[in-house]
Order: sequence, then structure tokens, then C-alpha cells
Amino acid sequence: MKIFVNLVYHPVYTLGPGIRAGLWLQGCSIRCKNCISKHTWEKSPKYQVNINDIANIINSFPTDKLTISGGEPLDQAQQLIELLKRVRPTKSDILLYTGYVLENFIESNEKIWEDLKCLVDVIIDGPFIWGKETDSIWKGSENQRMIIINPKLKNIYEEYMEKRKEKKLQFIEKDGELFLAGIPYQKDFEEIIKLSKKLPKNTF
Repeated sequence: MKIFVNLVYHPVYTLGPGIRAGLWLQGCSIRCKNCISKHTWEKSPKYQVNINDIANIINSFPTDKLTISGGEPLDQAQQLIELLKRVRPTKSDILLYTGYVLENFIESNEKIWEDLKCLVDVIIDGPFIWGKETDSIWKGSENQRMIIINPKLKNIYEEYMEKRKEKKLQFIEKDGELFLAGIPYQKDFEEIIKLSKKLPKNTF
């Protein structure tokens, strides 16, 4: 089985508590207005990789923490489940970002949810909404929620949920391309987009 992947990387410091592995999936059907990750919207054969290969890379990273973003991970829900089954033995803190409202996704995908909920620990849900600025470091717009599934991580993530005004960005260089990891303030988007136009293609 194959999955569309934009980037897999370690270490990531800006998407969840602690030093983490990061996985960005490719392809998004939600396409929020003013999304800063438009380069992850389109699916293309060049982004398809074998699930076992990606799992081996993630399992090789010296961390038990993984953040999954995109793109829209739940647009590849079945493939994501198969991947998570392979990395779960080495990852006890899996944070999933999705632009879907969780209740709406579950209503249409009950069987998938039954499998998925055992494989993730925390979900940050909801579309990015331009104009709903937030100073929470873990979300891009105020409507988004953090849903803690694993009670063992409740204290860690409740503390992380309270972090404000400390938004940080991480620039990642891989295979000659530059990527951005983190959630900027909406008010900074314009400057970031201007910067991206001066950098190599597919930087953001």
C-alpha cells in the first residue's frame, strides 16, 4: 500500500510538546482560505511512497513523539491507519492535525474512527479560518480544538494547551528544499508569503 507524503523529518520542535518526529501528508480536499501550506494540496505520483518505507524511517527516529499534519491526513484515513499500526510500537505520543471537525468526520466514517482512535493520542481539529486570530502556539485559528484521547498525556497536553504568545517557526532544509514547520500568527502571513517568493520553489 502507498501513501502520499510531502515530508518526514526529525527533529521537530514547533508542533507539539517535546522533540518530535514530523510527518506531513500530501493532498487536501478542504483547502482553507489563505492556507500557508498550499504546496501540500495537490496529489501527484511523485509524492507516493510505500507505507513500510515511511514507517521504517519514522521508527528509526530517536523519539517516541510524532506529529502528523498536511495536507489533510484524514483524506488518506485508511492508509494513515495502516501506517500508524506500523509505528505505534515506537511512538507513545501521536498528535494528529486535521481540518475536519471530528464529530462530522466520525458521523461519516464510524468504522475508520474505531480503528483510528486507538492509534492516536491527541487530535487538533477544525478548519483554519482566516480572521479568527489566536495567540495559542498550537493552533492557527481560534476555532480549532485540542482533543486529548490518551488520559496518560492529559497533564502534558493541558500544560501545552495553555502556552500563548510563544509562537515559533522552524526552517527545515531537506534534499535541497526549504520547509517551514510551525504555526505563525495570521498577521505575519503576508511577510512569510513575501519571503517564500524569494526562496526556492516548494519552500512553503
